[in-house]
Amino acid sequence: MNRTTRLLLDVALGVAVAYLLLFLGLALIRLGYPFDLEWMEGGMITHAARLQAGLPIYAAPSADFVPFFYTPGYPAVLAALAPVTGGLGFGLARGVSLVATLVAMGFLFRIGQREASWRHGLLAAGLYAALFRVNGAFYDLARPDALFTALLMAAVYTVRFGRGWKSVGLAAALFAAGFFTKQTVSVFVPVCALYLLSRDWRHAVGFVLLTAGLAATGVALIDRAHDGWFWTYIFQGHQGHLFYWKNILLEYWRDLLVVAPLLLLLPLLWFRYKIAIPVLTMVLGAWWLYAWLFRARGFEYDAPHMYYVDLWYYSPPRWRILVPSALIAALLVAFRWLNRRPIVPRTHGFWLLMFVAGAGASGLNHSTQWAYSNSLMLLSLFASVLIALAVRDLLSPVEGPPRAGWLIPAALLVQLGAWVYDPMAQIPREADRQALTQLDEALAGVKGRVFMPAHPLYAWQRDGQVHVHQMGIQDVAFMGGLKDLGVRLRRREWGAVVIDEQNRVPGVEAGYYLGRRLRYATPDALRAKTGFLVRPAEIWLAQDPRPRSLVPGLSANFEEAGYTGWAPDGGAFGTRPVPRPTGVAQGEHVARSDNGGPKAKGRLSSLPFTLPSPRLSFLLGGSGRQRVAVRVDAGDAVIARQRGNGRRGQLDRVALDLSGHVGATVVIRFIDDDEAGDLIVDDLRFEP
Repeated sequence: MNRTTRLLLDVALGVAVAYLLLFLGLALIRLGYPFDLEWMEGGMITHAARLQAGLPIYAAPSADFVPFFYTPGYPAVLAALAPVTGGLGFGLARGVSLVATLVAMGFLFRIGQREASWRHGLLAAGLYAALFRVNGAFYDLARPDALFTALLMAAVYTVRFGRGWKSVGLAAALFAAGFFTKQTVSVFVPVCALYLLSRDWRHAVGFVLLTAGLAATGVALIDRAHDGWFWTYIFQGHQGHLFYWKNILLEYWRDLLVVAPLLLLLPLLWFRYKIAIPVLTMVLGAWWLYAWLFRARGFEYDAPHMYYVDLWYYSPPRWRILVPSALIAALLVAFRWLNRRPIVPRTHGFWLLMFVAGAGASGLNHSTQWAYSNSLMLLSLFASVLIALAVRDLLSPVEGPPRAGWLIPAALLVQLGAWVYDPMAQIPREADRQALTQLDEALAGVKGRVFMPAHPLYAWQRDGQVHVHQMGIQDVAFMGGLKDLGVRLRRREWGAVVIDEQNRVPGVEAGYYLGRRLRYATPDALRAKTGFLVRPAEIWLAQDPRPRSLVPGLSANFEEAGYTGWAPDGGAFGTRPVPRPTGVAQGEHVARSDNGGPKAKGRLSSLPFTLPSPRLSFLLGGSGRQRVAVRVDAGDAVIARQRGNGRRGQLDRVALDLSGHVGATVVIRFIDDDEAGDLIVDDLRFEP
């Protein structure tokens, strides 16, 4: 290896180590953040809360609970650790994942060290750390992914380097433990059995029988204890998810060739030297070239795909997303052109098998309905090992130094540069914490429990009871859905229902109304940092037809027999409130301007009062005409005005900013000065 090649390789190694340190710093900063970084975190921790309470996590689906379609290993670990670590919470759950990821990285280092040198071990661990954002920033989340990877790496390490029956038994136990953490471990069992078969057929048979026996026994015992629901969820539940064959045949490779081309292209170059069958390399190369061209023909679209949204070079002009893969390919093709003589790789074929298994497992995950970037973690693990060892093989072959060896570390540096991400985008900031405090304040006045399906841990910490997660509502649709949810919503079992952006709670309108839309100081405050990018958006309050005052003597919800504290002028609003329309209103009555007839005009004005708060919200519907509006006056000055939503009979929650006028004497006026107008108002409230 010449001096230039060594220097570039050391720079690449330094960058990889910097990624590792960056991940560790980010994980420590995120560790104790008391809200969901990813929207399924809290739901996973509530599994452990159920176990702590002595309740099953696999039971008939209900609004009380529906499990994720995972095996129970991760929540069982949390439930076991909680009594000795201060209780369940995000800190414990993320701490387990952080330790597990460091264990997995430790195995990556040790594998590279044993197969090559400590430098190559450090490169393997650093490459996996560099893939943190590409893999959805899942390494430290309160999810089973990290614990699963640690168990998988321990099992694979034991298979590769262990000897004798004790190692066979340990590997089988680790694989069984991996299965009860995440079922995807099953993909790697036959690959490891194939390797053991090449060493000792008795060990291979014993490994398969013992692994299958442990897993089958555990499944049977757990399934029996849960009246058959365990198998229903972990197997039949997954069958209810769609599988996209086009994805695994084309789009999976297309995405990889944009976000992480090195994971495919460098192993392909090494494979060309390892397996002396040119047609195999040509077929793979042609397949991936077609996938790349497929992306090149269709990258100009409005909304970025979730796999590309965090790429720093994904911005107009969009063709720039093709540059890293094209440049890496050019560097590797040049190396191959200049080194056409045979290079004999020293890396054991076992790591090629594991790379293929990792690529297959990630492809299966990537092609399943609702998949996210964490599906690439398994490929990333074994590509990191194979790339580190391939670098050794290509730059230090037994035949002598290669020509233009600097091309290999140059390709590494291009990829490491393309993986640069904004660490601040993954760190909760002061705006997030302030928004969480405001959410606490908004729910502080709610009497009774809160139903918060996108954040069930928040509800559990507030009320002491677990309820179903949003994903659970969707997951059991193939079983006919949650049959008790609509009934319990109609009974108003909860004091409030909190709904996140882009989510819905079916049947909520039967017993609740839109009490408040949550406003945030910044576009991303309290929004999930990865995964499904949502945050609490609406608070729906339980219907209560009892009269309520905005200020003393002034009706806020028009549930009295007349307009208490309001003076009608003209015939539009009549002399009393009318029954609510089909849209979701509060209680049974509203103020409506076509009360006096379809062409009536007029106003409804409140008694003058001292403004106690800078924010007034209300339910508003009706035409959006210029002369139809809700208005707030201070003397002769109009301080706020809001027209209808343009949808007759449908009510939306709106708010007026009255800051700067607190303490002033004001009058609220509902105005319909248009014969074709229609205005509906209900449920006035002052908010913080």
